[in-house]
Amino acid sequence: MNLFFTRLAAPALACAALLGSALPAQADMRFYSSQAAFNAAISAPVTDSFNDLFWAQGPSSLYREPGGGYSYVVNALKFDGSDYSSFYNAGSDSDVWLSTDQATDVISFDFNYTDKVYGVGGFFFGTDALGAFLPGQSIKLNALDADGIEQVVIIENAQPGTFYGFASTSQIRYFEISAVQPSDGLTWVAANDLVLGQVAAVPEPSSAALLLGGLGLLGWGLRRRTQPGCTPRTPQI
Repeated sequence: MNLFFTRLAAPALACAALLGSALPAQADMRFYSSQAAFNAAISAPVTDSFNDLFWAQGPSSLYREPGGGYSYVVNALKFDGSDYSSFYNAGSDSDVWLSTDQATDVISFDFNYTDKVYGVGGFFFGTDALGAFLPGQSIKLNALDADGIEQVVIIENAQPGTFYGFASTSQIRYFEISAVQPSDGLTWVAANDLVLGQVAAVPEPSSAALLLGGLGLLGWGLRRRTQPGCTPRTPQI
């Protein structure tokens, strides 16, 4: 089950303060839990696989050009937006996932440098301290478009093979993902195969059950640590 809500001119995402005053509702933003439905709603899709990332612990900000004339900046942020953090290279050498160094960090995709992004989606899920998939975790997705329409979705039991995305009739400015911390441990959010696109037509809504609501982030950010008896994944060369 996914928890979902939409709001107009909500508080800006953690990356920056946006929109000094409320704007009238103009955009039509839709959430998708099917990659086929998302692909039908967009045009000129491009995928950023992150497989070129070669470091274990990386920088706080990346500039990406996945092709097709698309470009964006992605930042690792503290959960309250007070400062930058660091990225972490999760997954495997053959399938790299973009993750964070601290469990409560936010991955913030900034599309203000392009006028092409009307759709954004991908595979978003939780990982453990060593960067391996951690089942049963909840992930928060937050999208904001140029008209001030913001949608927040909580994905429960997020899986690395399940696609989620947003498409809007207005340009998408920010897209953020973070892990909802469980009561009995820690989880780090990860992103894989980010898809960007332009809107081909007025999108159809997701068929998933959507409930009004929203959850906050819990706990303190803890750095990834090598567990006793565990061997860290070898960084890419």
